[in-house]
Amino acid sequence: MSKLHQYIIKHLLLTVKFLLLLFPLLCSYCFAQETVERDRKLSPQVTEKYNVLKSDYTVLQGQYSAYLKKKLLAAGKYEKNKRTGVWTFFNKQGTPCQRFNYDSNSLVFESGPDSTIKILYMVDDSLKNNPRFTRPIRVGGLYYGFLPYANLVRLPKDYWELNNEMSSVTMEILVSPYGRLAEFKLRIRPYNAPFSDNDAVFNFNINLLDADDKVFVPATLNKEPISVRMIIPCRFNGVDRIELL
Repeated sequence: MSKLHQYIIKHLLLTVKFLLLLFPLLCSYCFAQETVERDRKLSPQVTEKYNVLKSDYTVLQGQYSAYLKKKLLAAGKYEKNKRTGVWTFFNKQGTPCQRFNYDSNSLVFESGPDSTIKILYMVDDSLKNNPRFTRPIRVGGLYYGFLPYANLVRLPKDYWELNNEMSSVTMEILVSPYGRLAEFKLRIRPYNAPFSDNDAVFNFNINLLDADDKVFVPATLNKEPISVRMIIPCRFNGVDRIELL
């Protein structure tokens, strides 16, 4: 083989190696999809900022964040409408309260119950000795996680005149042993009516919630998964709406 042929082969090999190295970059450039930043009101108090595909505004793609006024409530990333990687959730004070890994479907960090909000957990432990209970945990934290629930509520016109001095209002959430929402109710009790017979109870269609909004870390009793009913205090906010404390 002549030196000229050796020279040509050597440079052809170098060119092939260069193209192989460049190929992933070319692919990522060619197939990268442009996105557009959007924002909208998730509730009267909460604004979310997110990105959608420029070619299809219904597909969430890229960074997402939600704010209660100027305080961060949630931050994470979407990949074709699915939450990916680790998301961080914050309480109303802006302090991180939870991190959840959507790739591994696992809770990475949870700060514990909020001592300022008295949530009741109703469990049948009559057949258990020395019960050891772990509460159900809503993915998204106590405020952001239950925001879709509060957004479902539209009080009938007969209840528009109610206020926080006249009545109490609570969410009743039934969580299955598998960590799935099984039932969602709203209970209104007048302060001058101590008996539950005077309560107004509203049932809501849980199928109106997205699948991600119905996911919990299951509760356990003596290390066994159980169903639990959560009683969450709320307050009236506006004519026909409620909000979390």
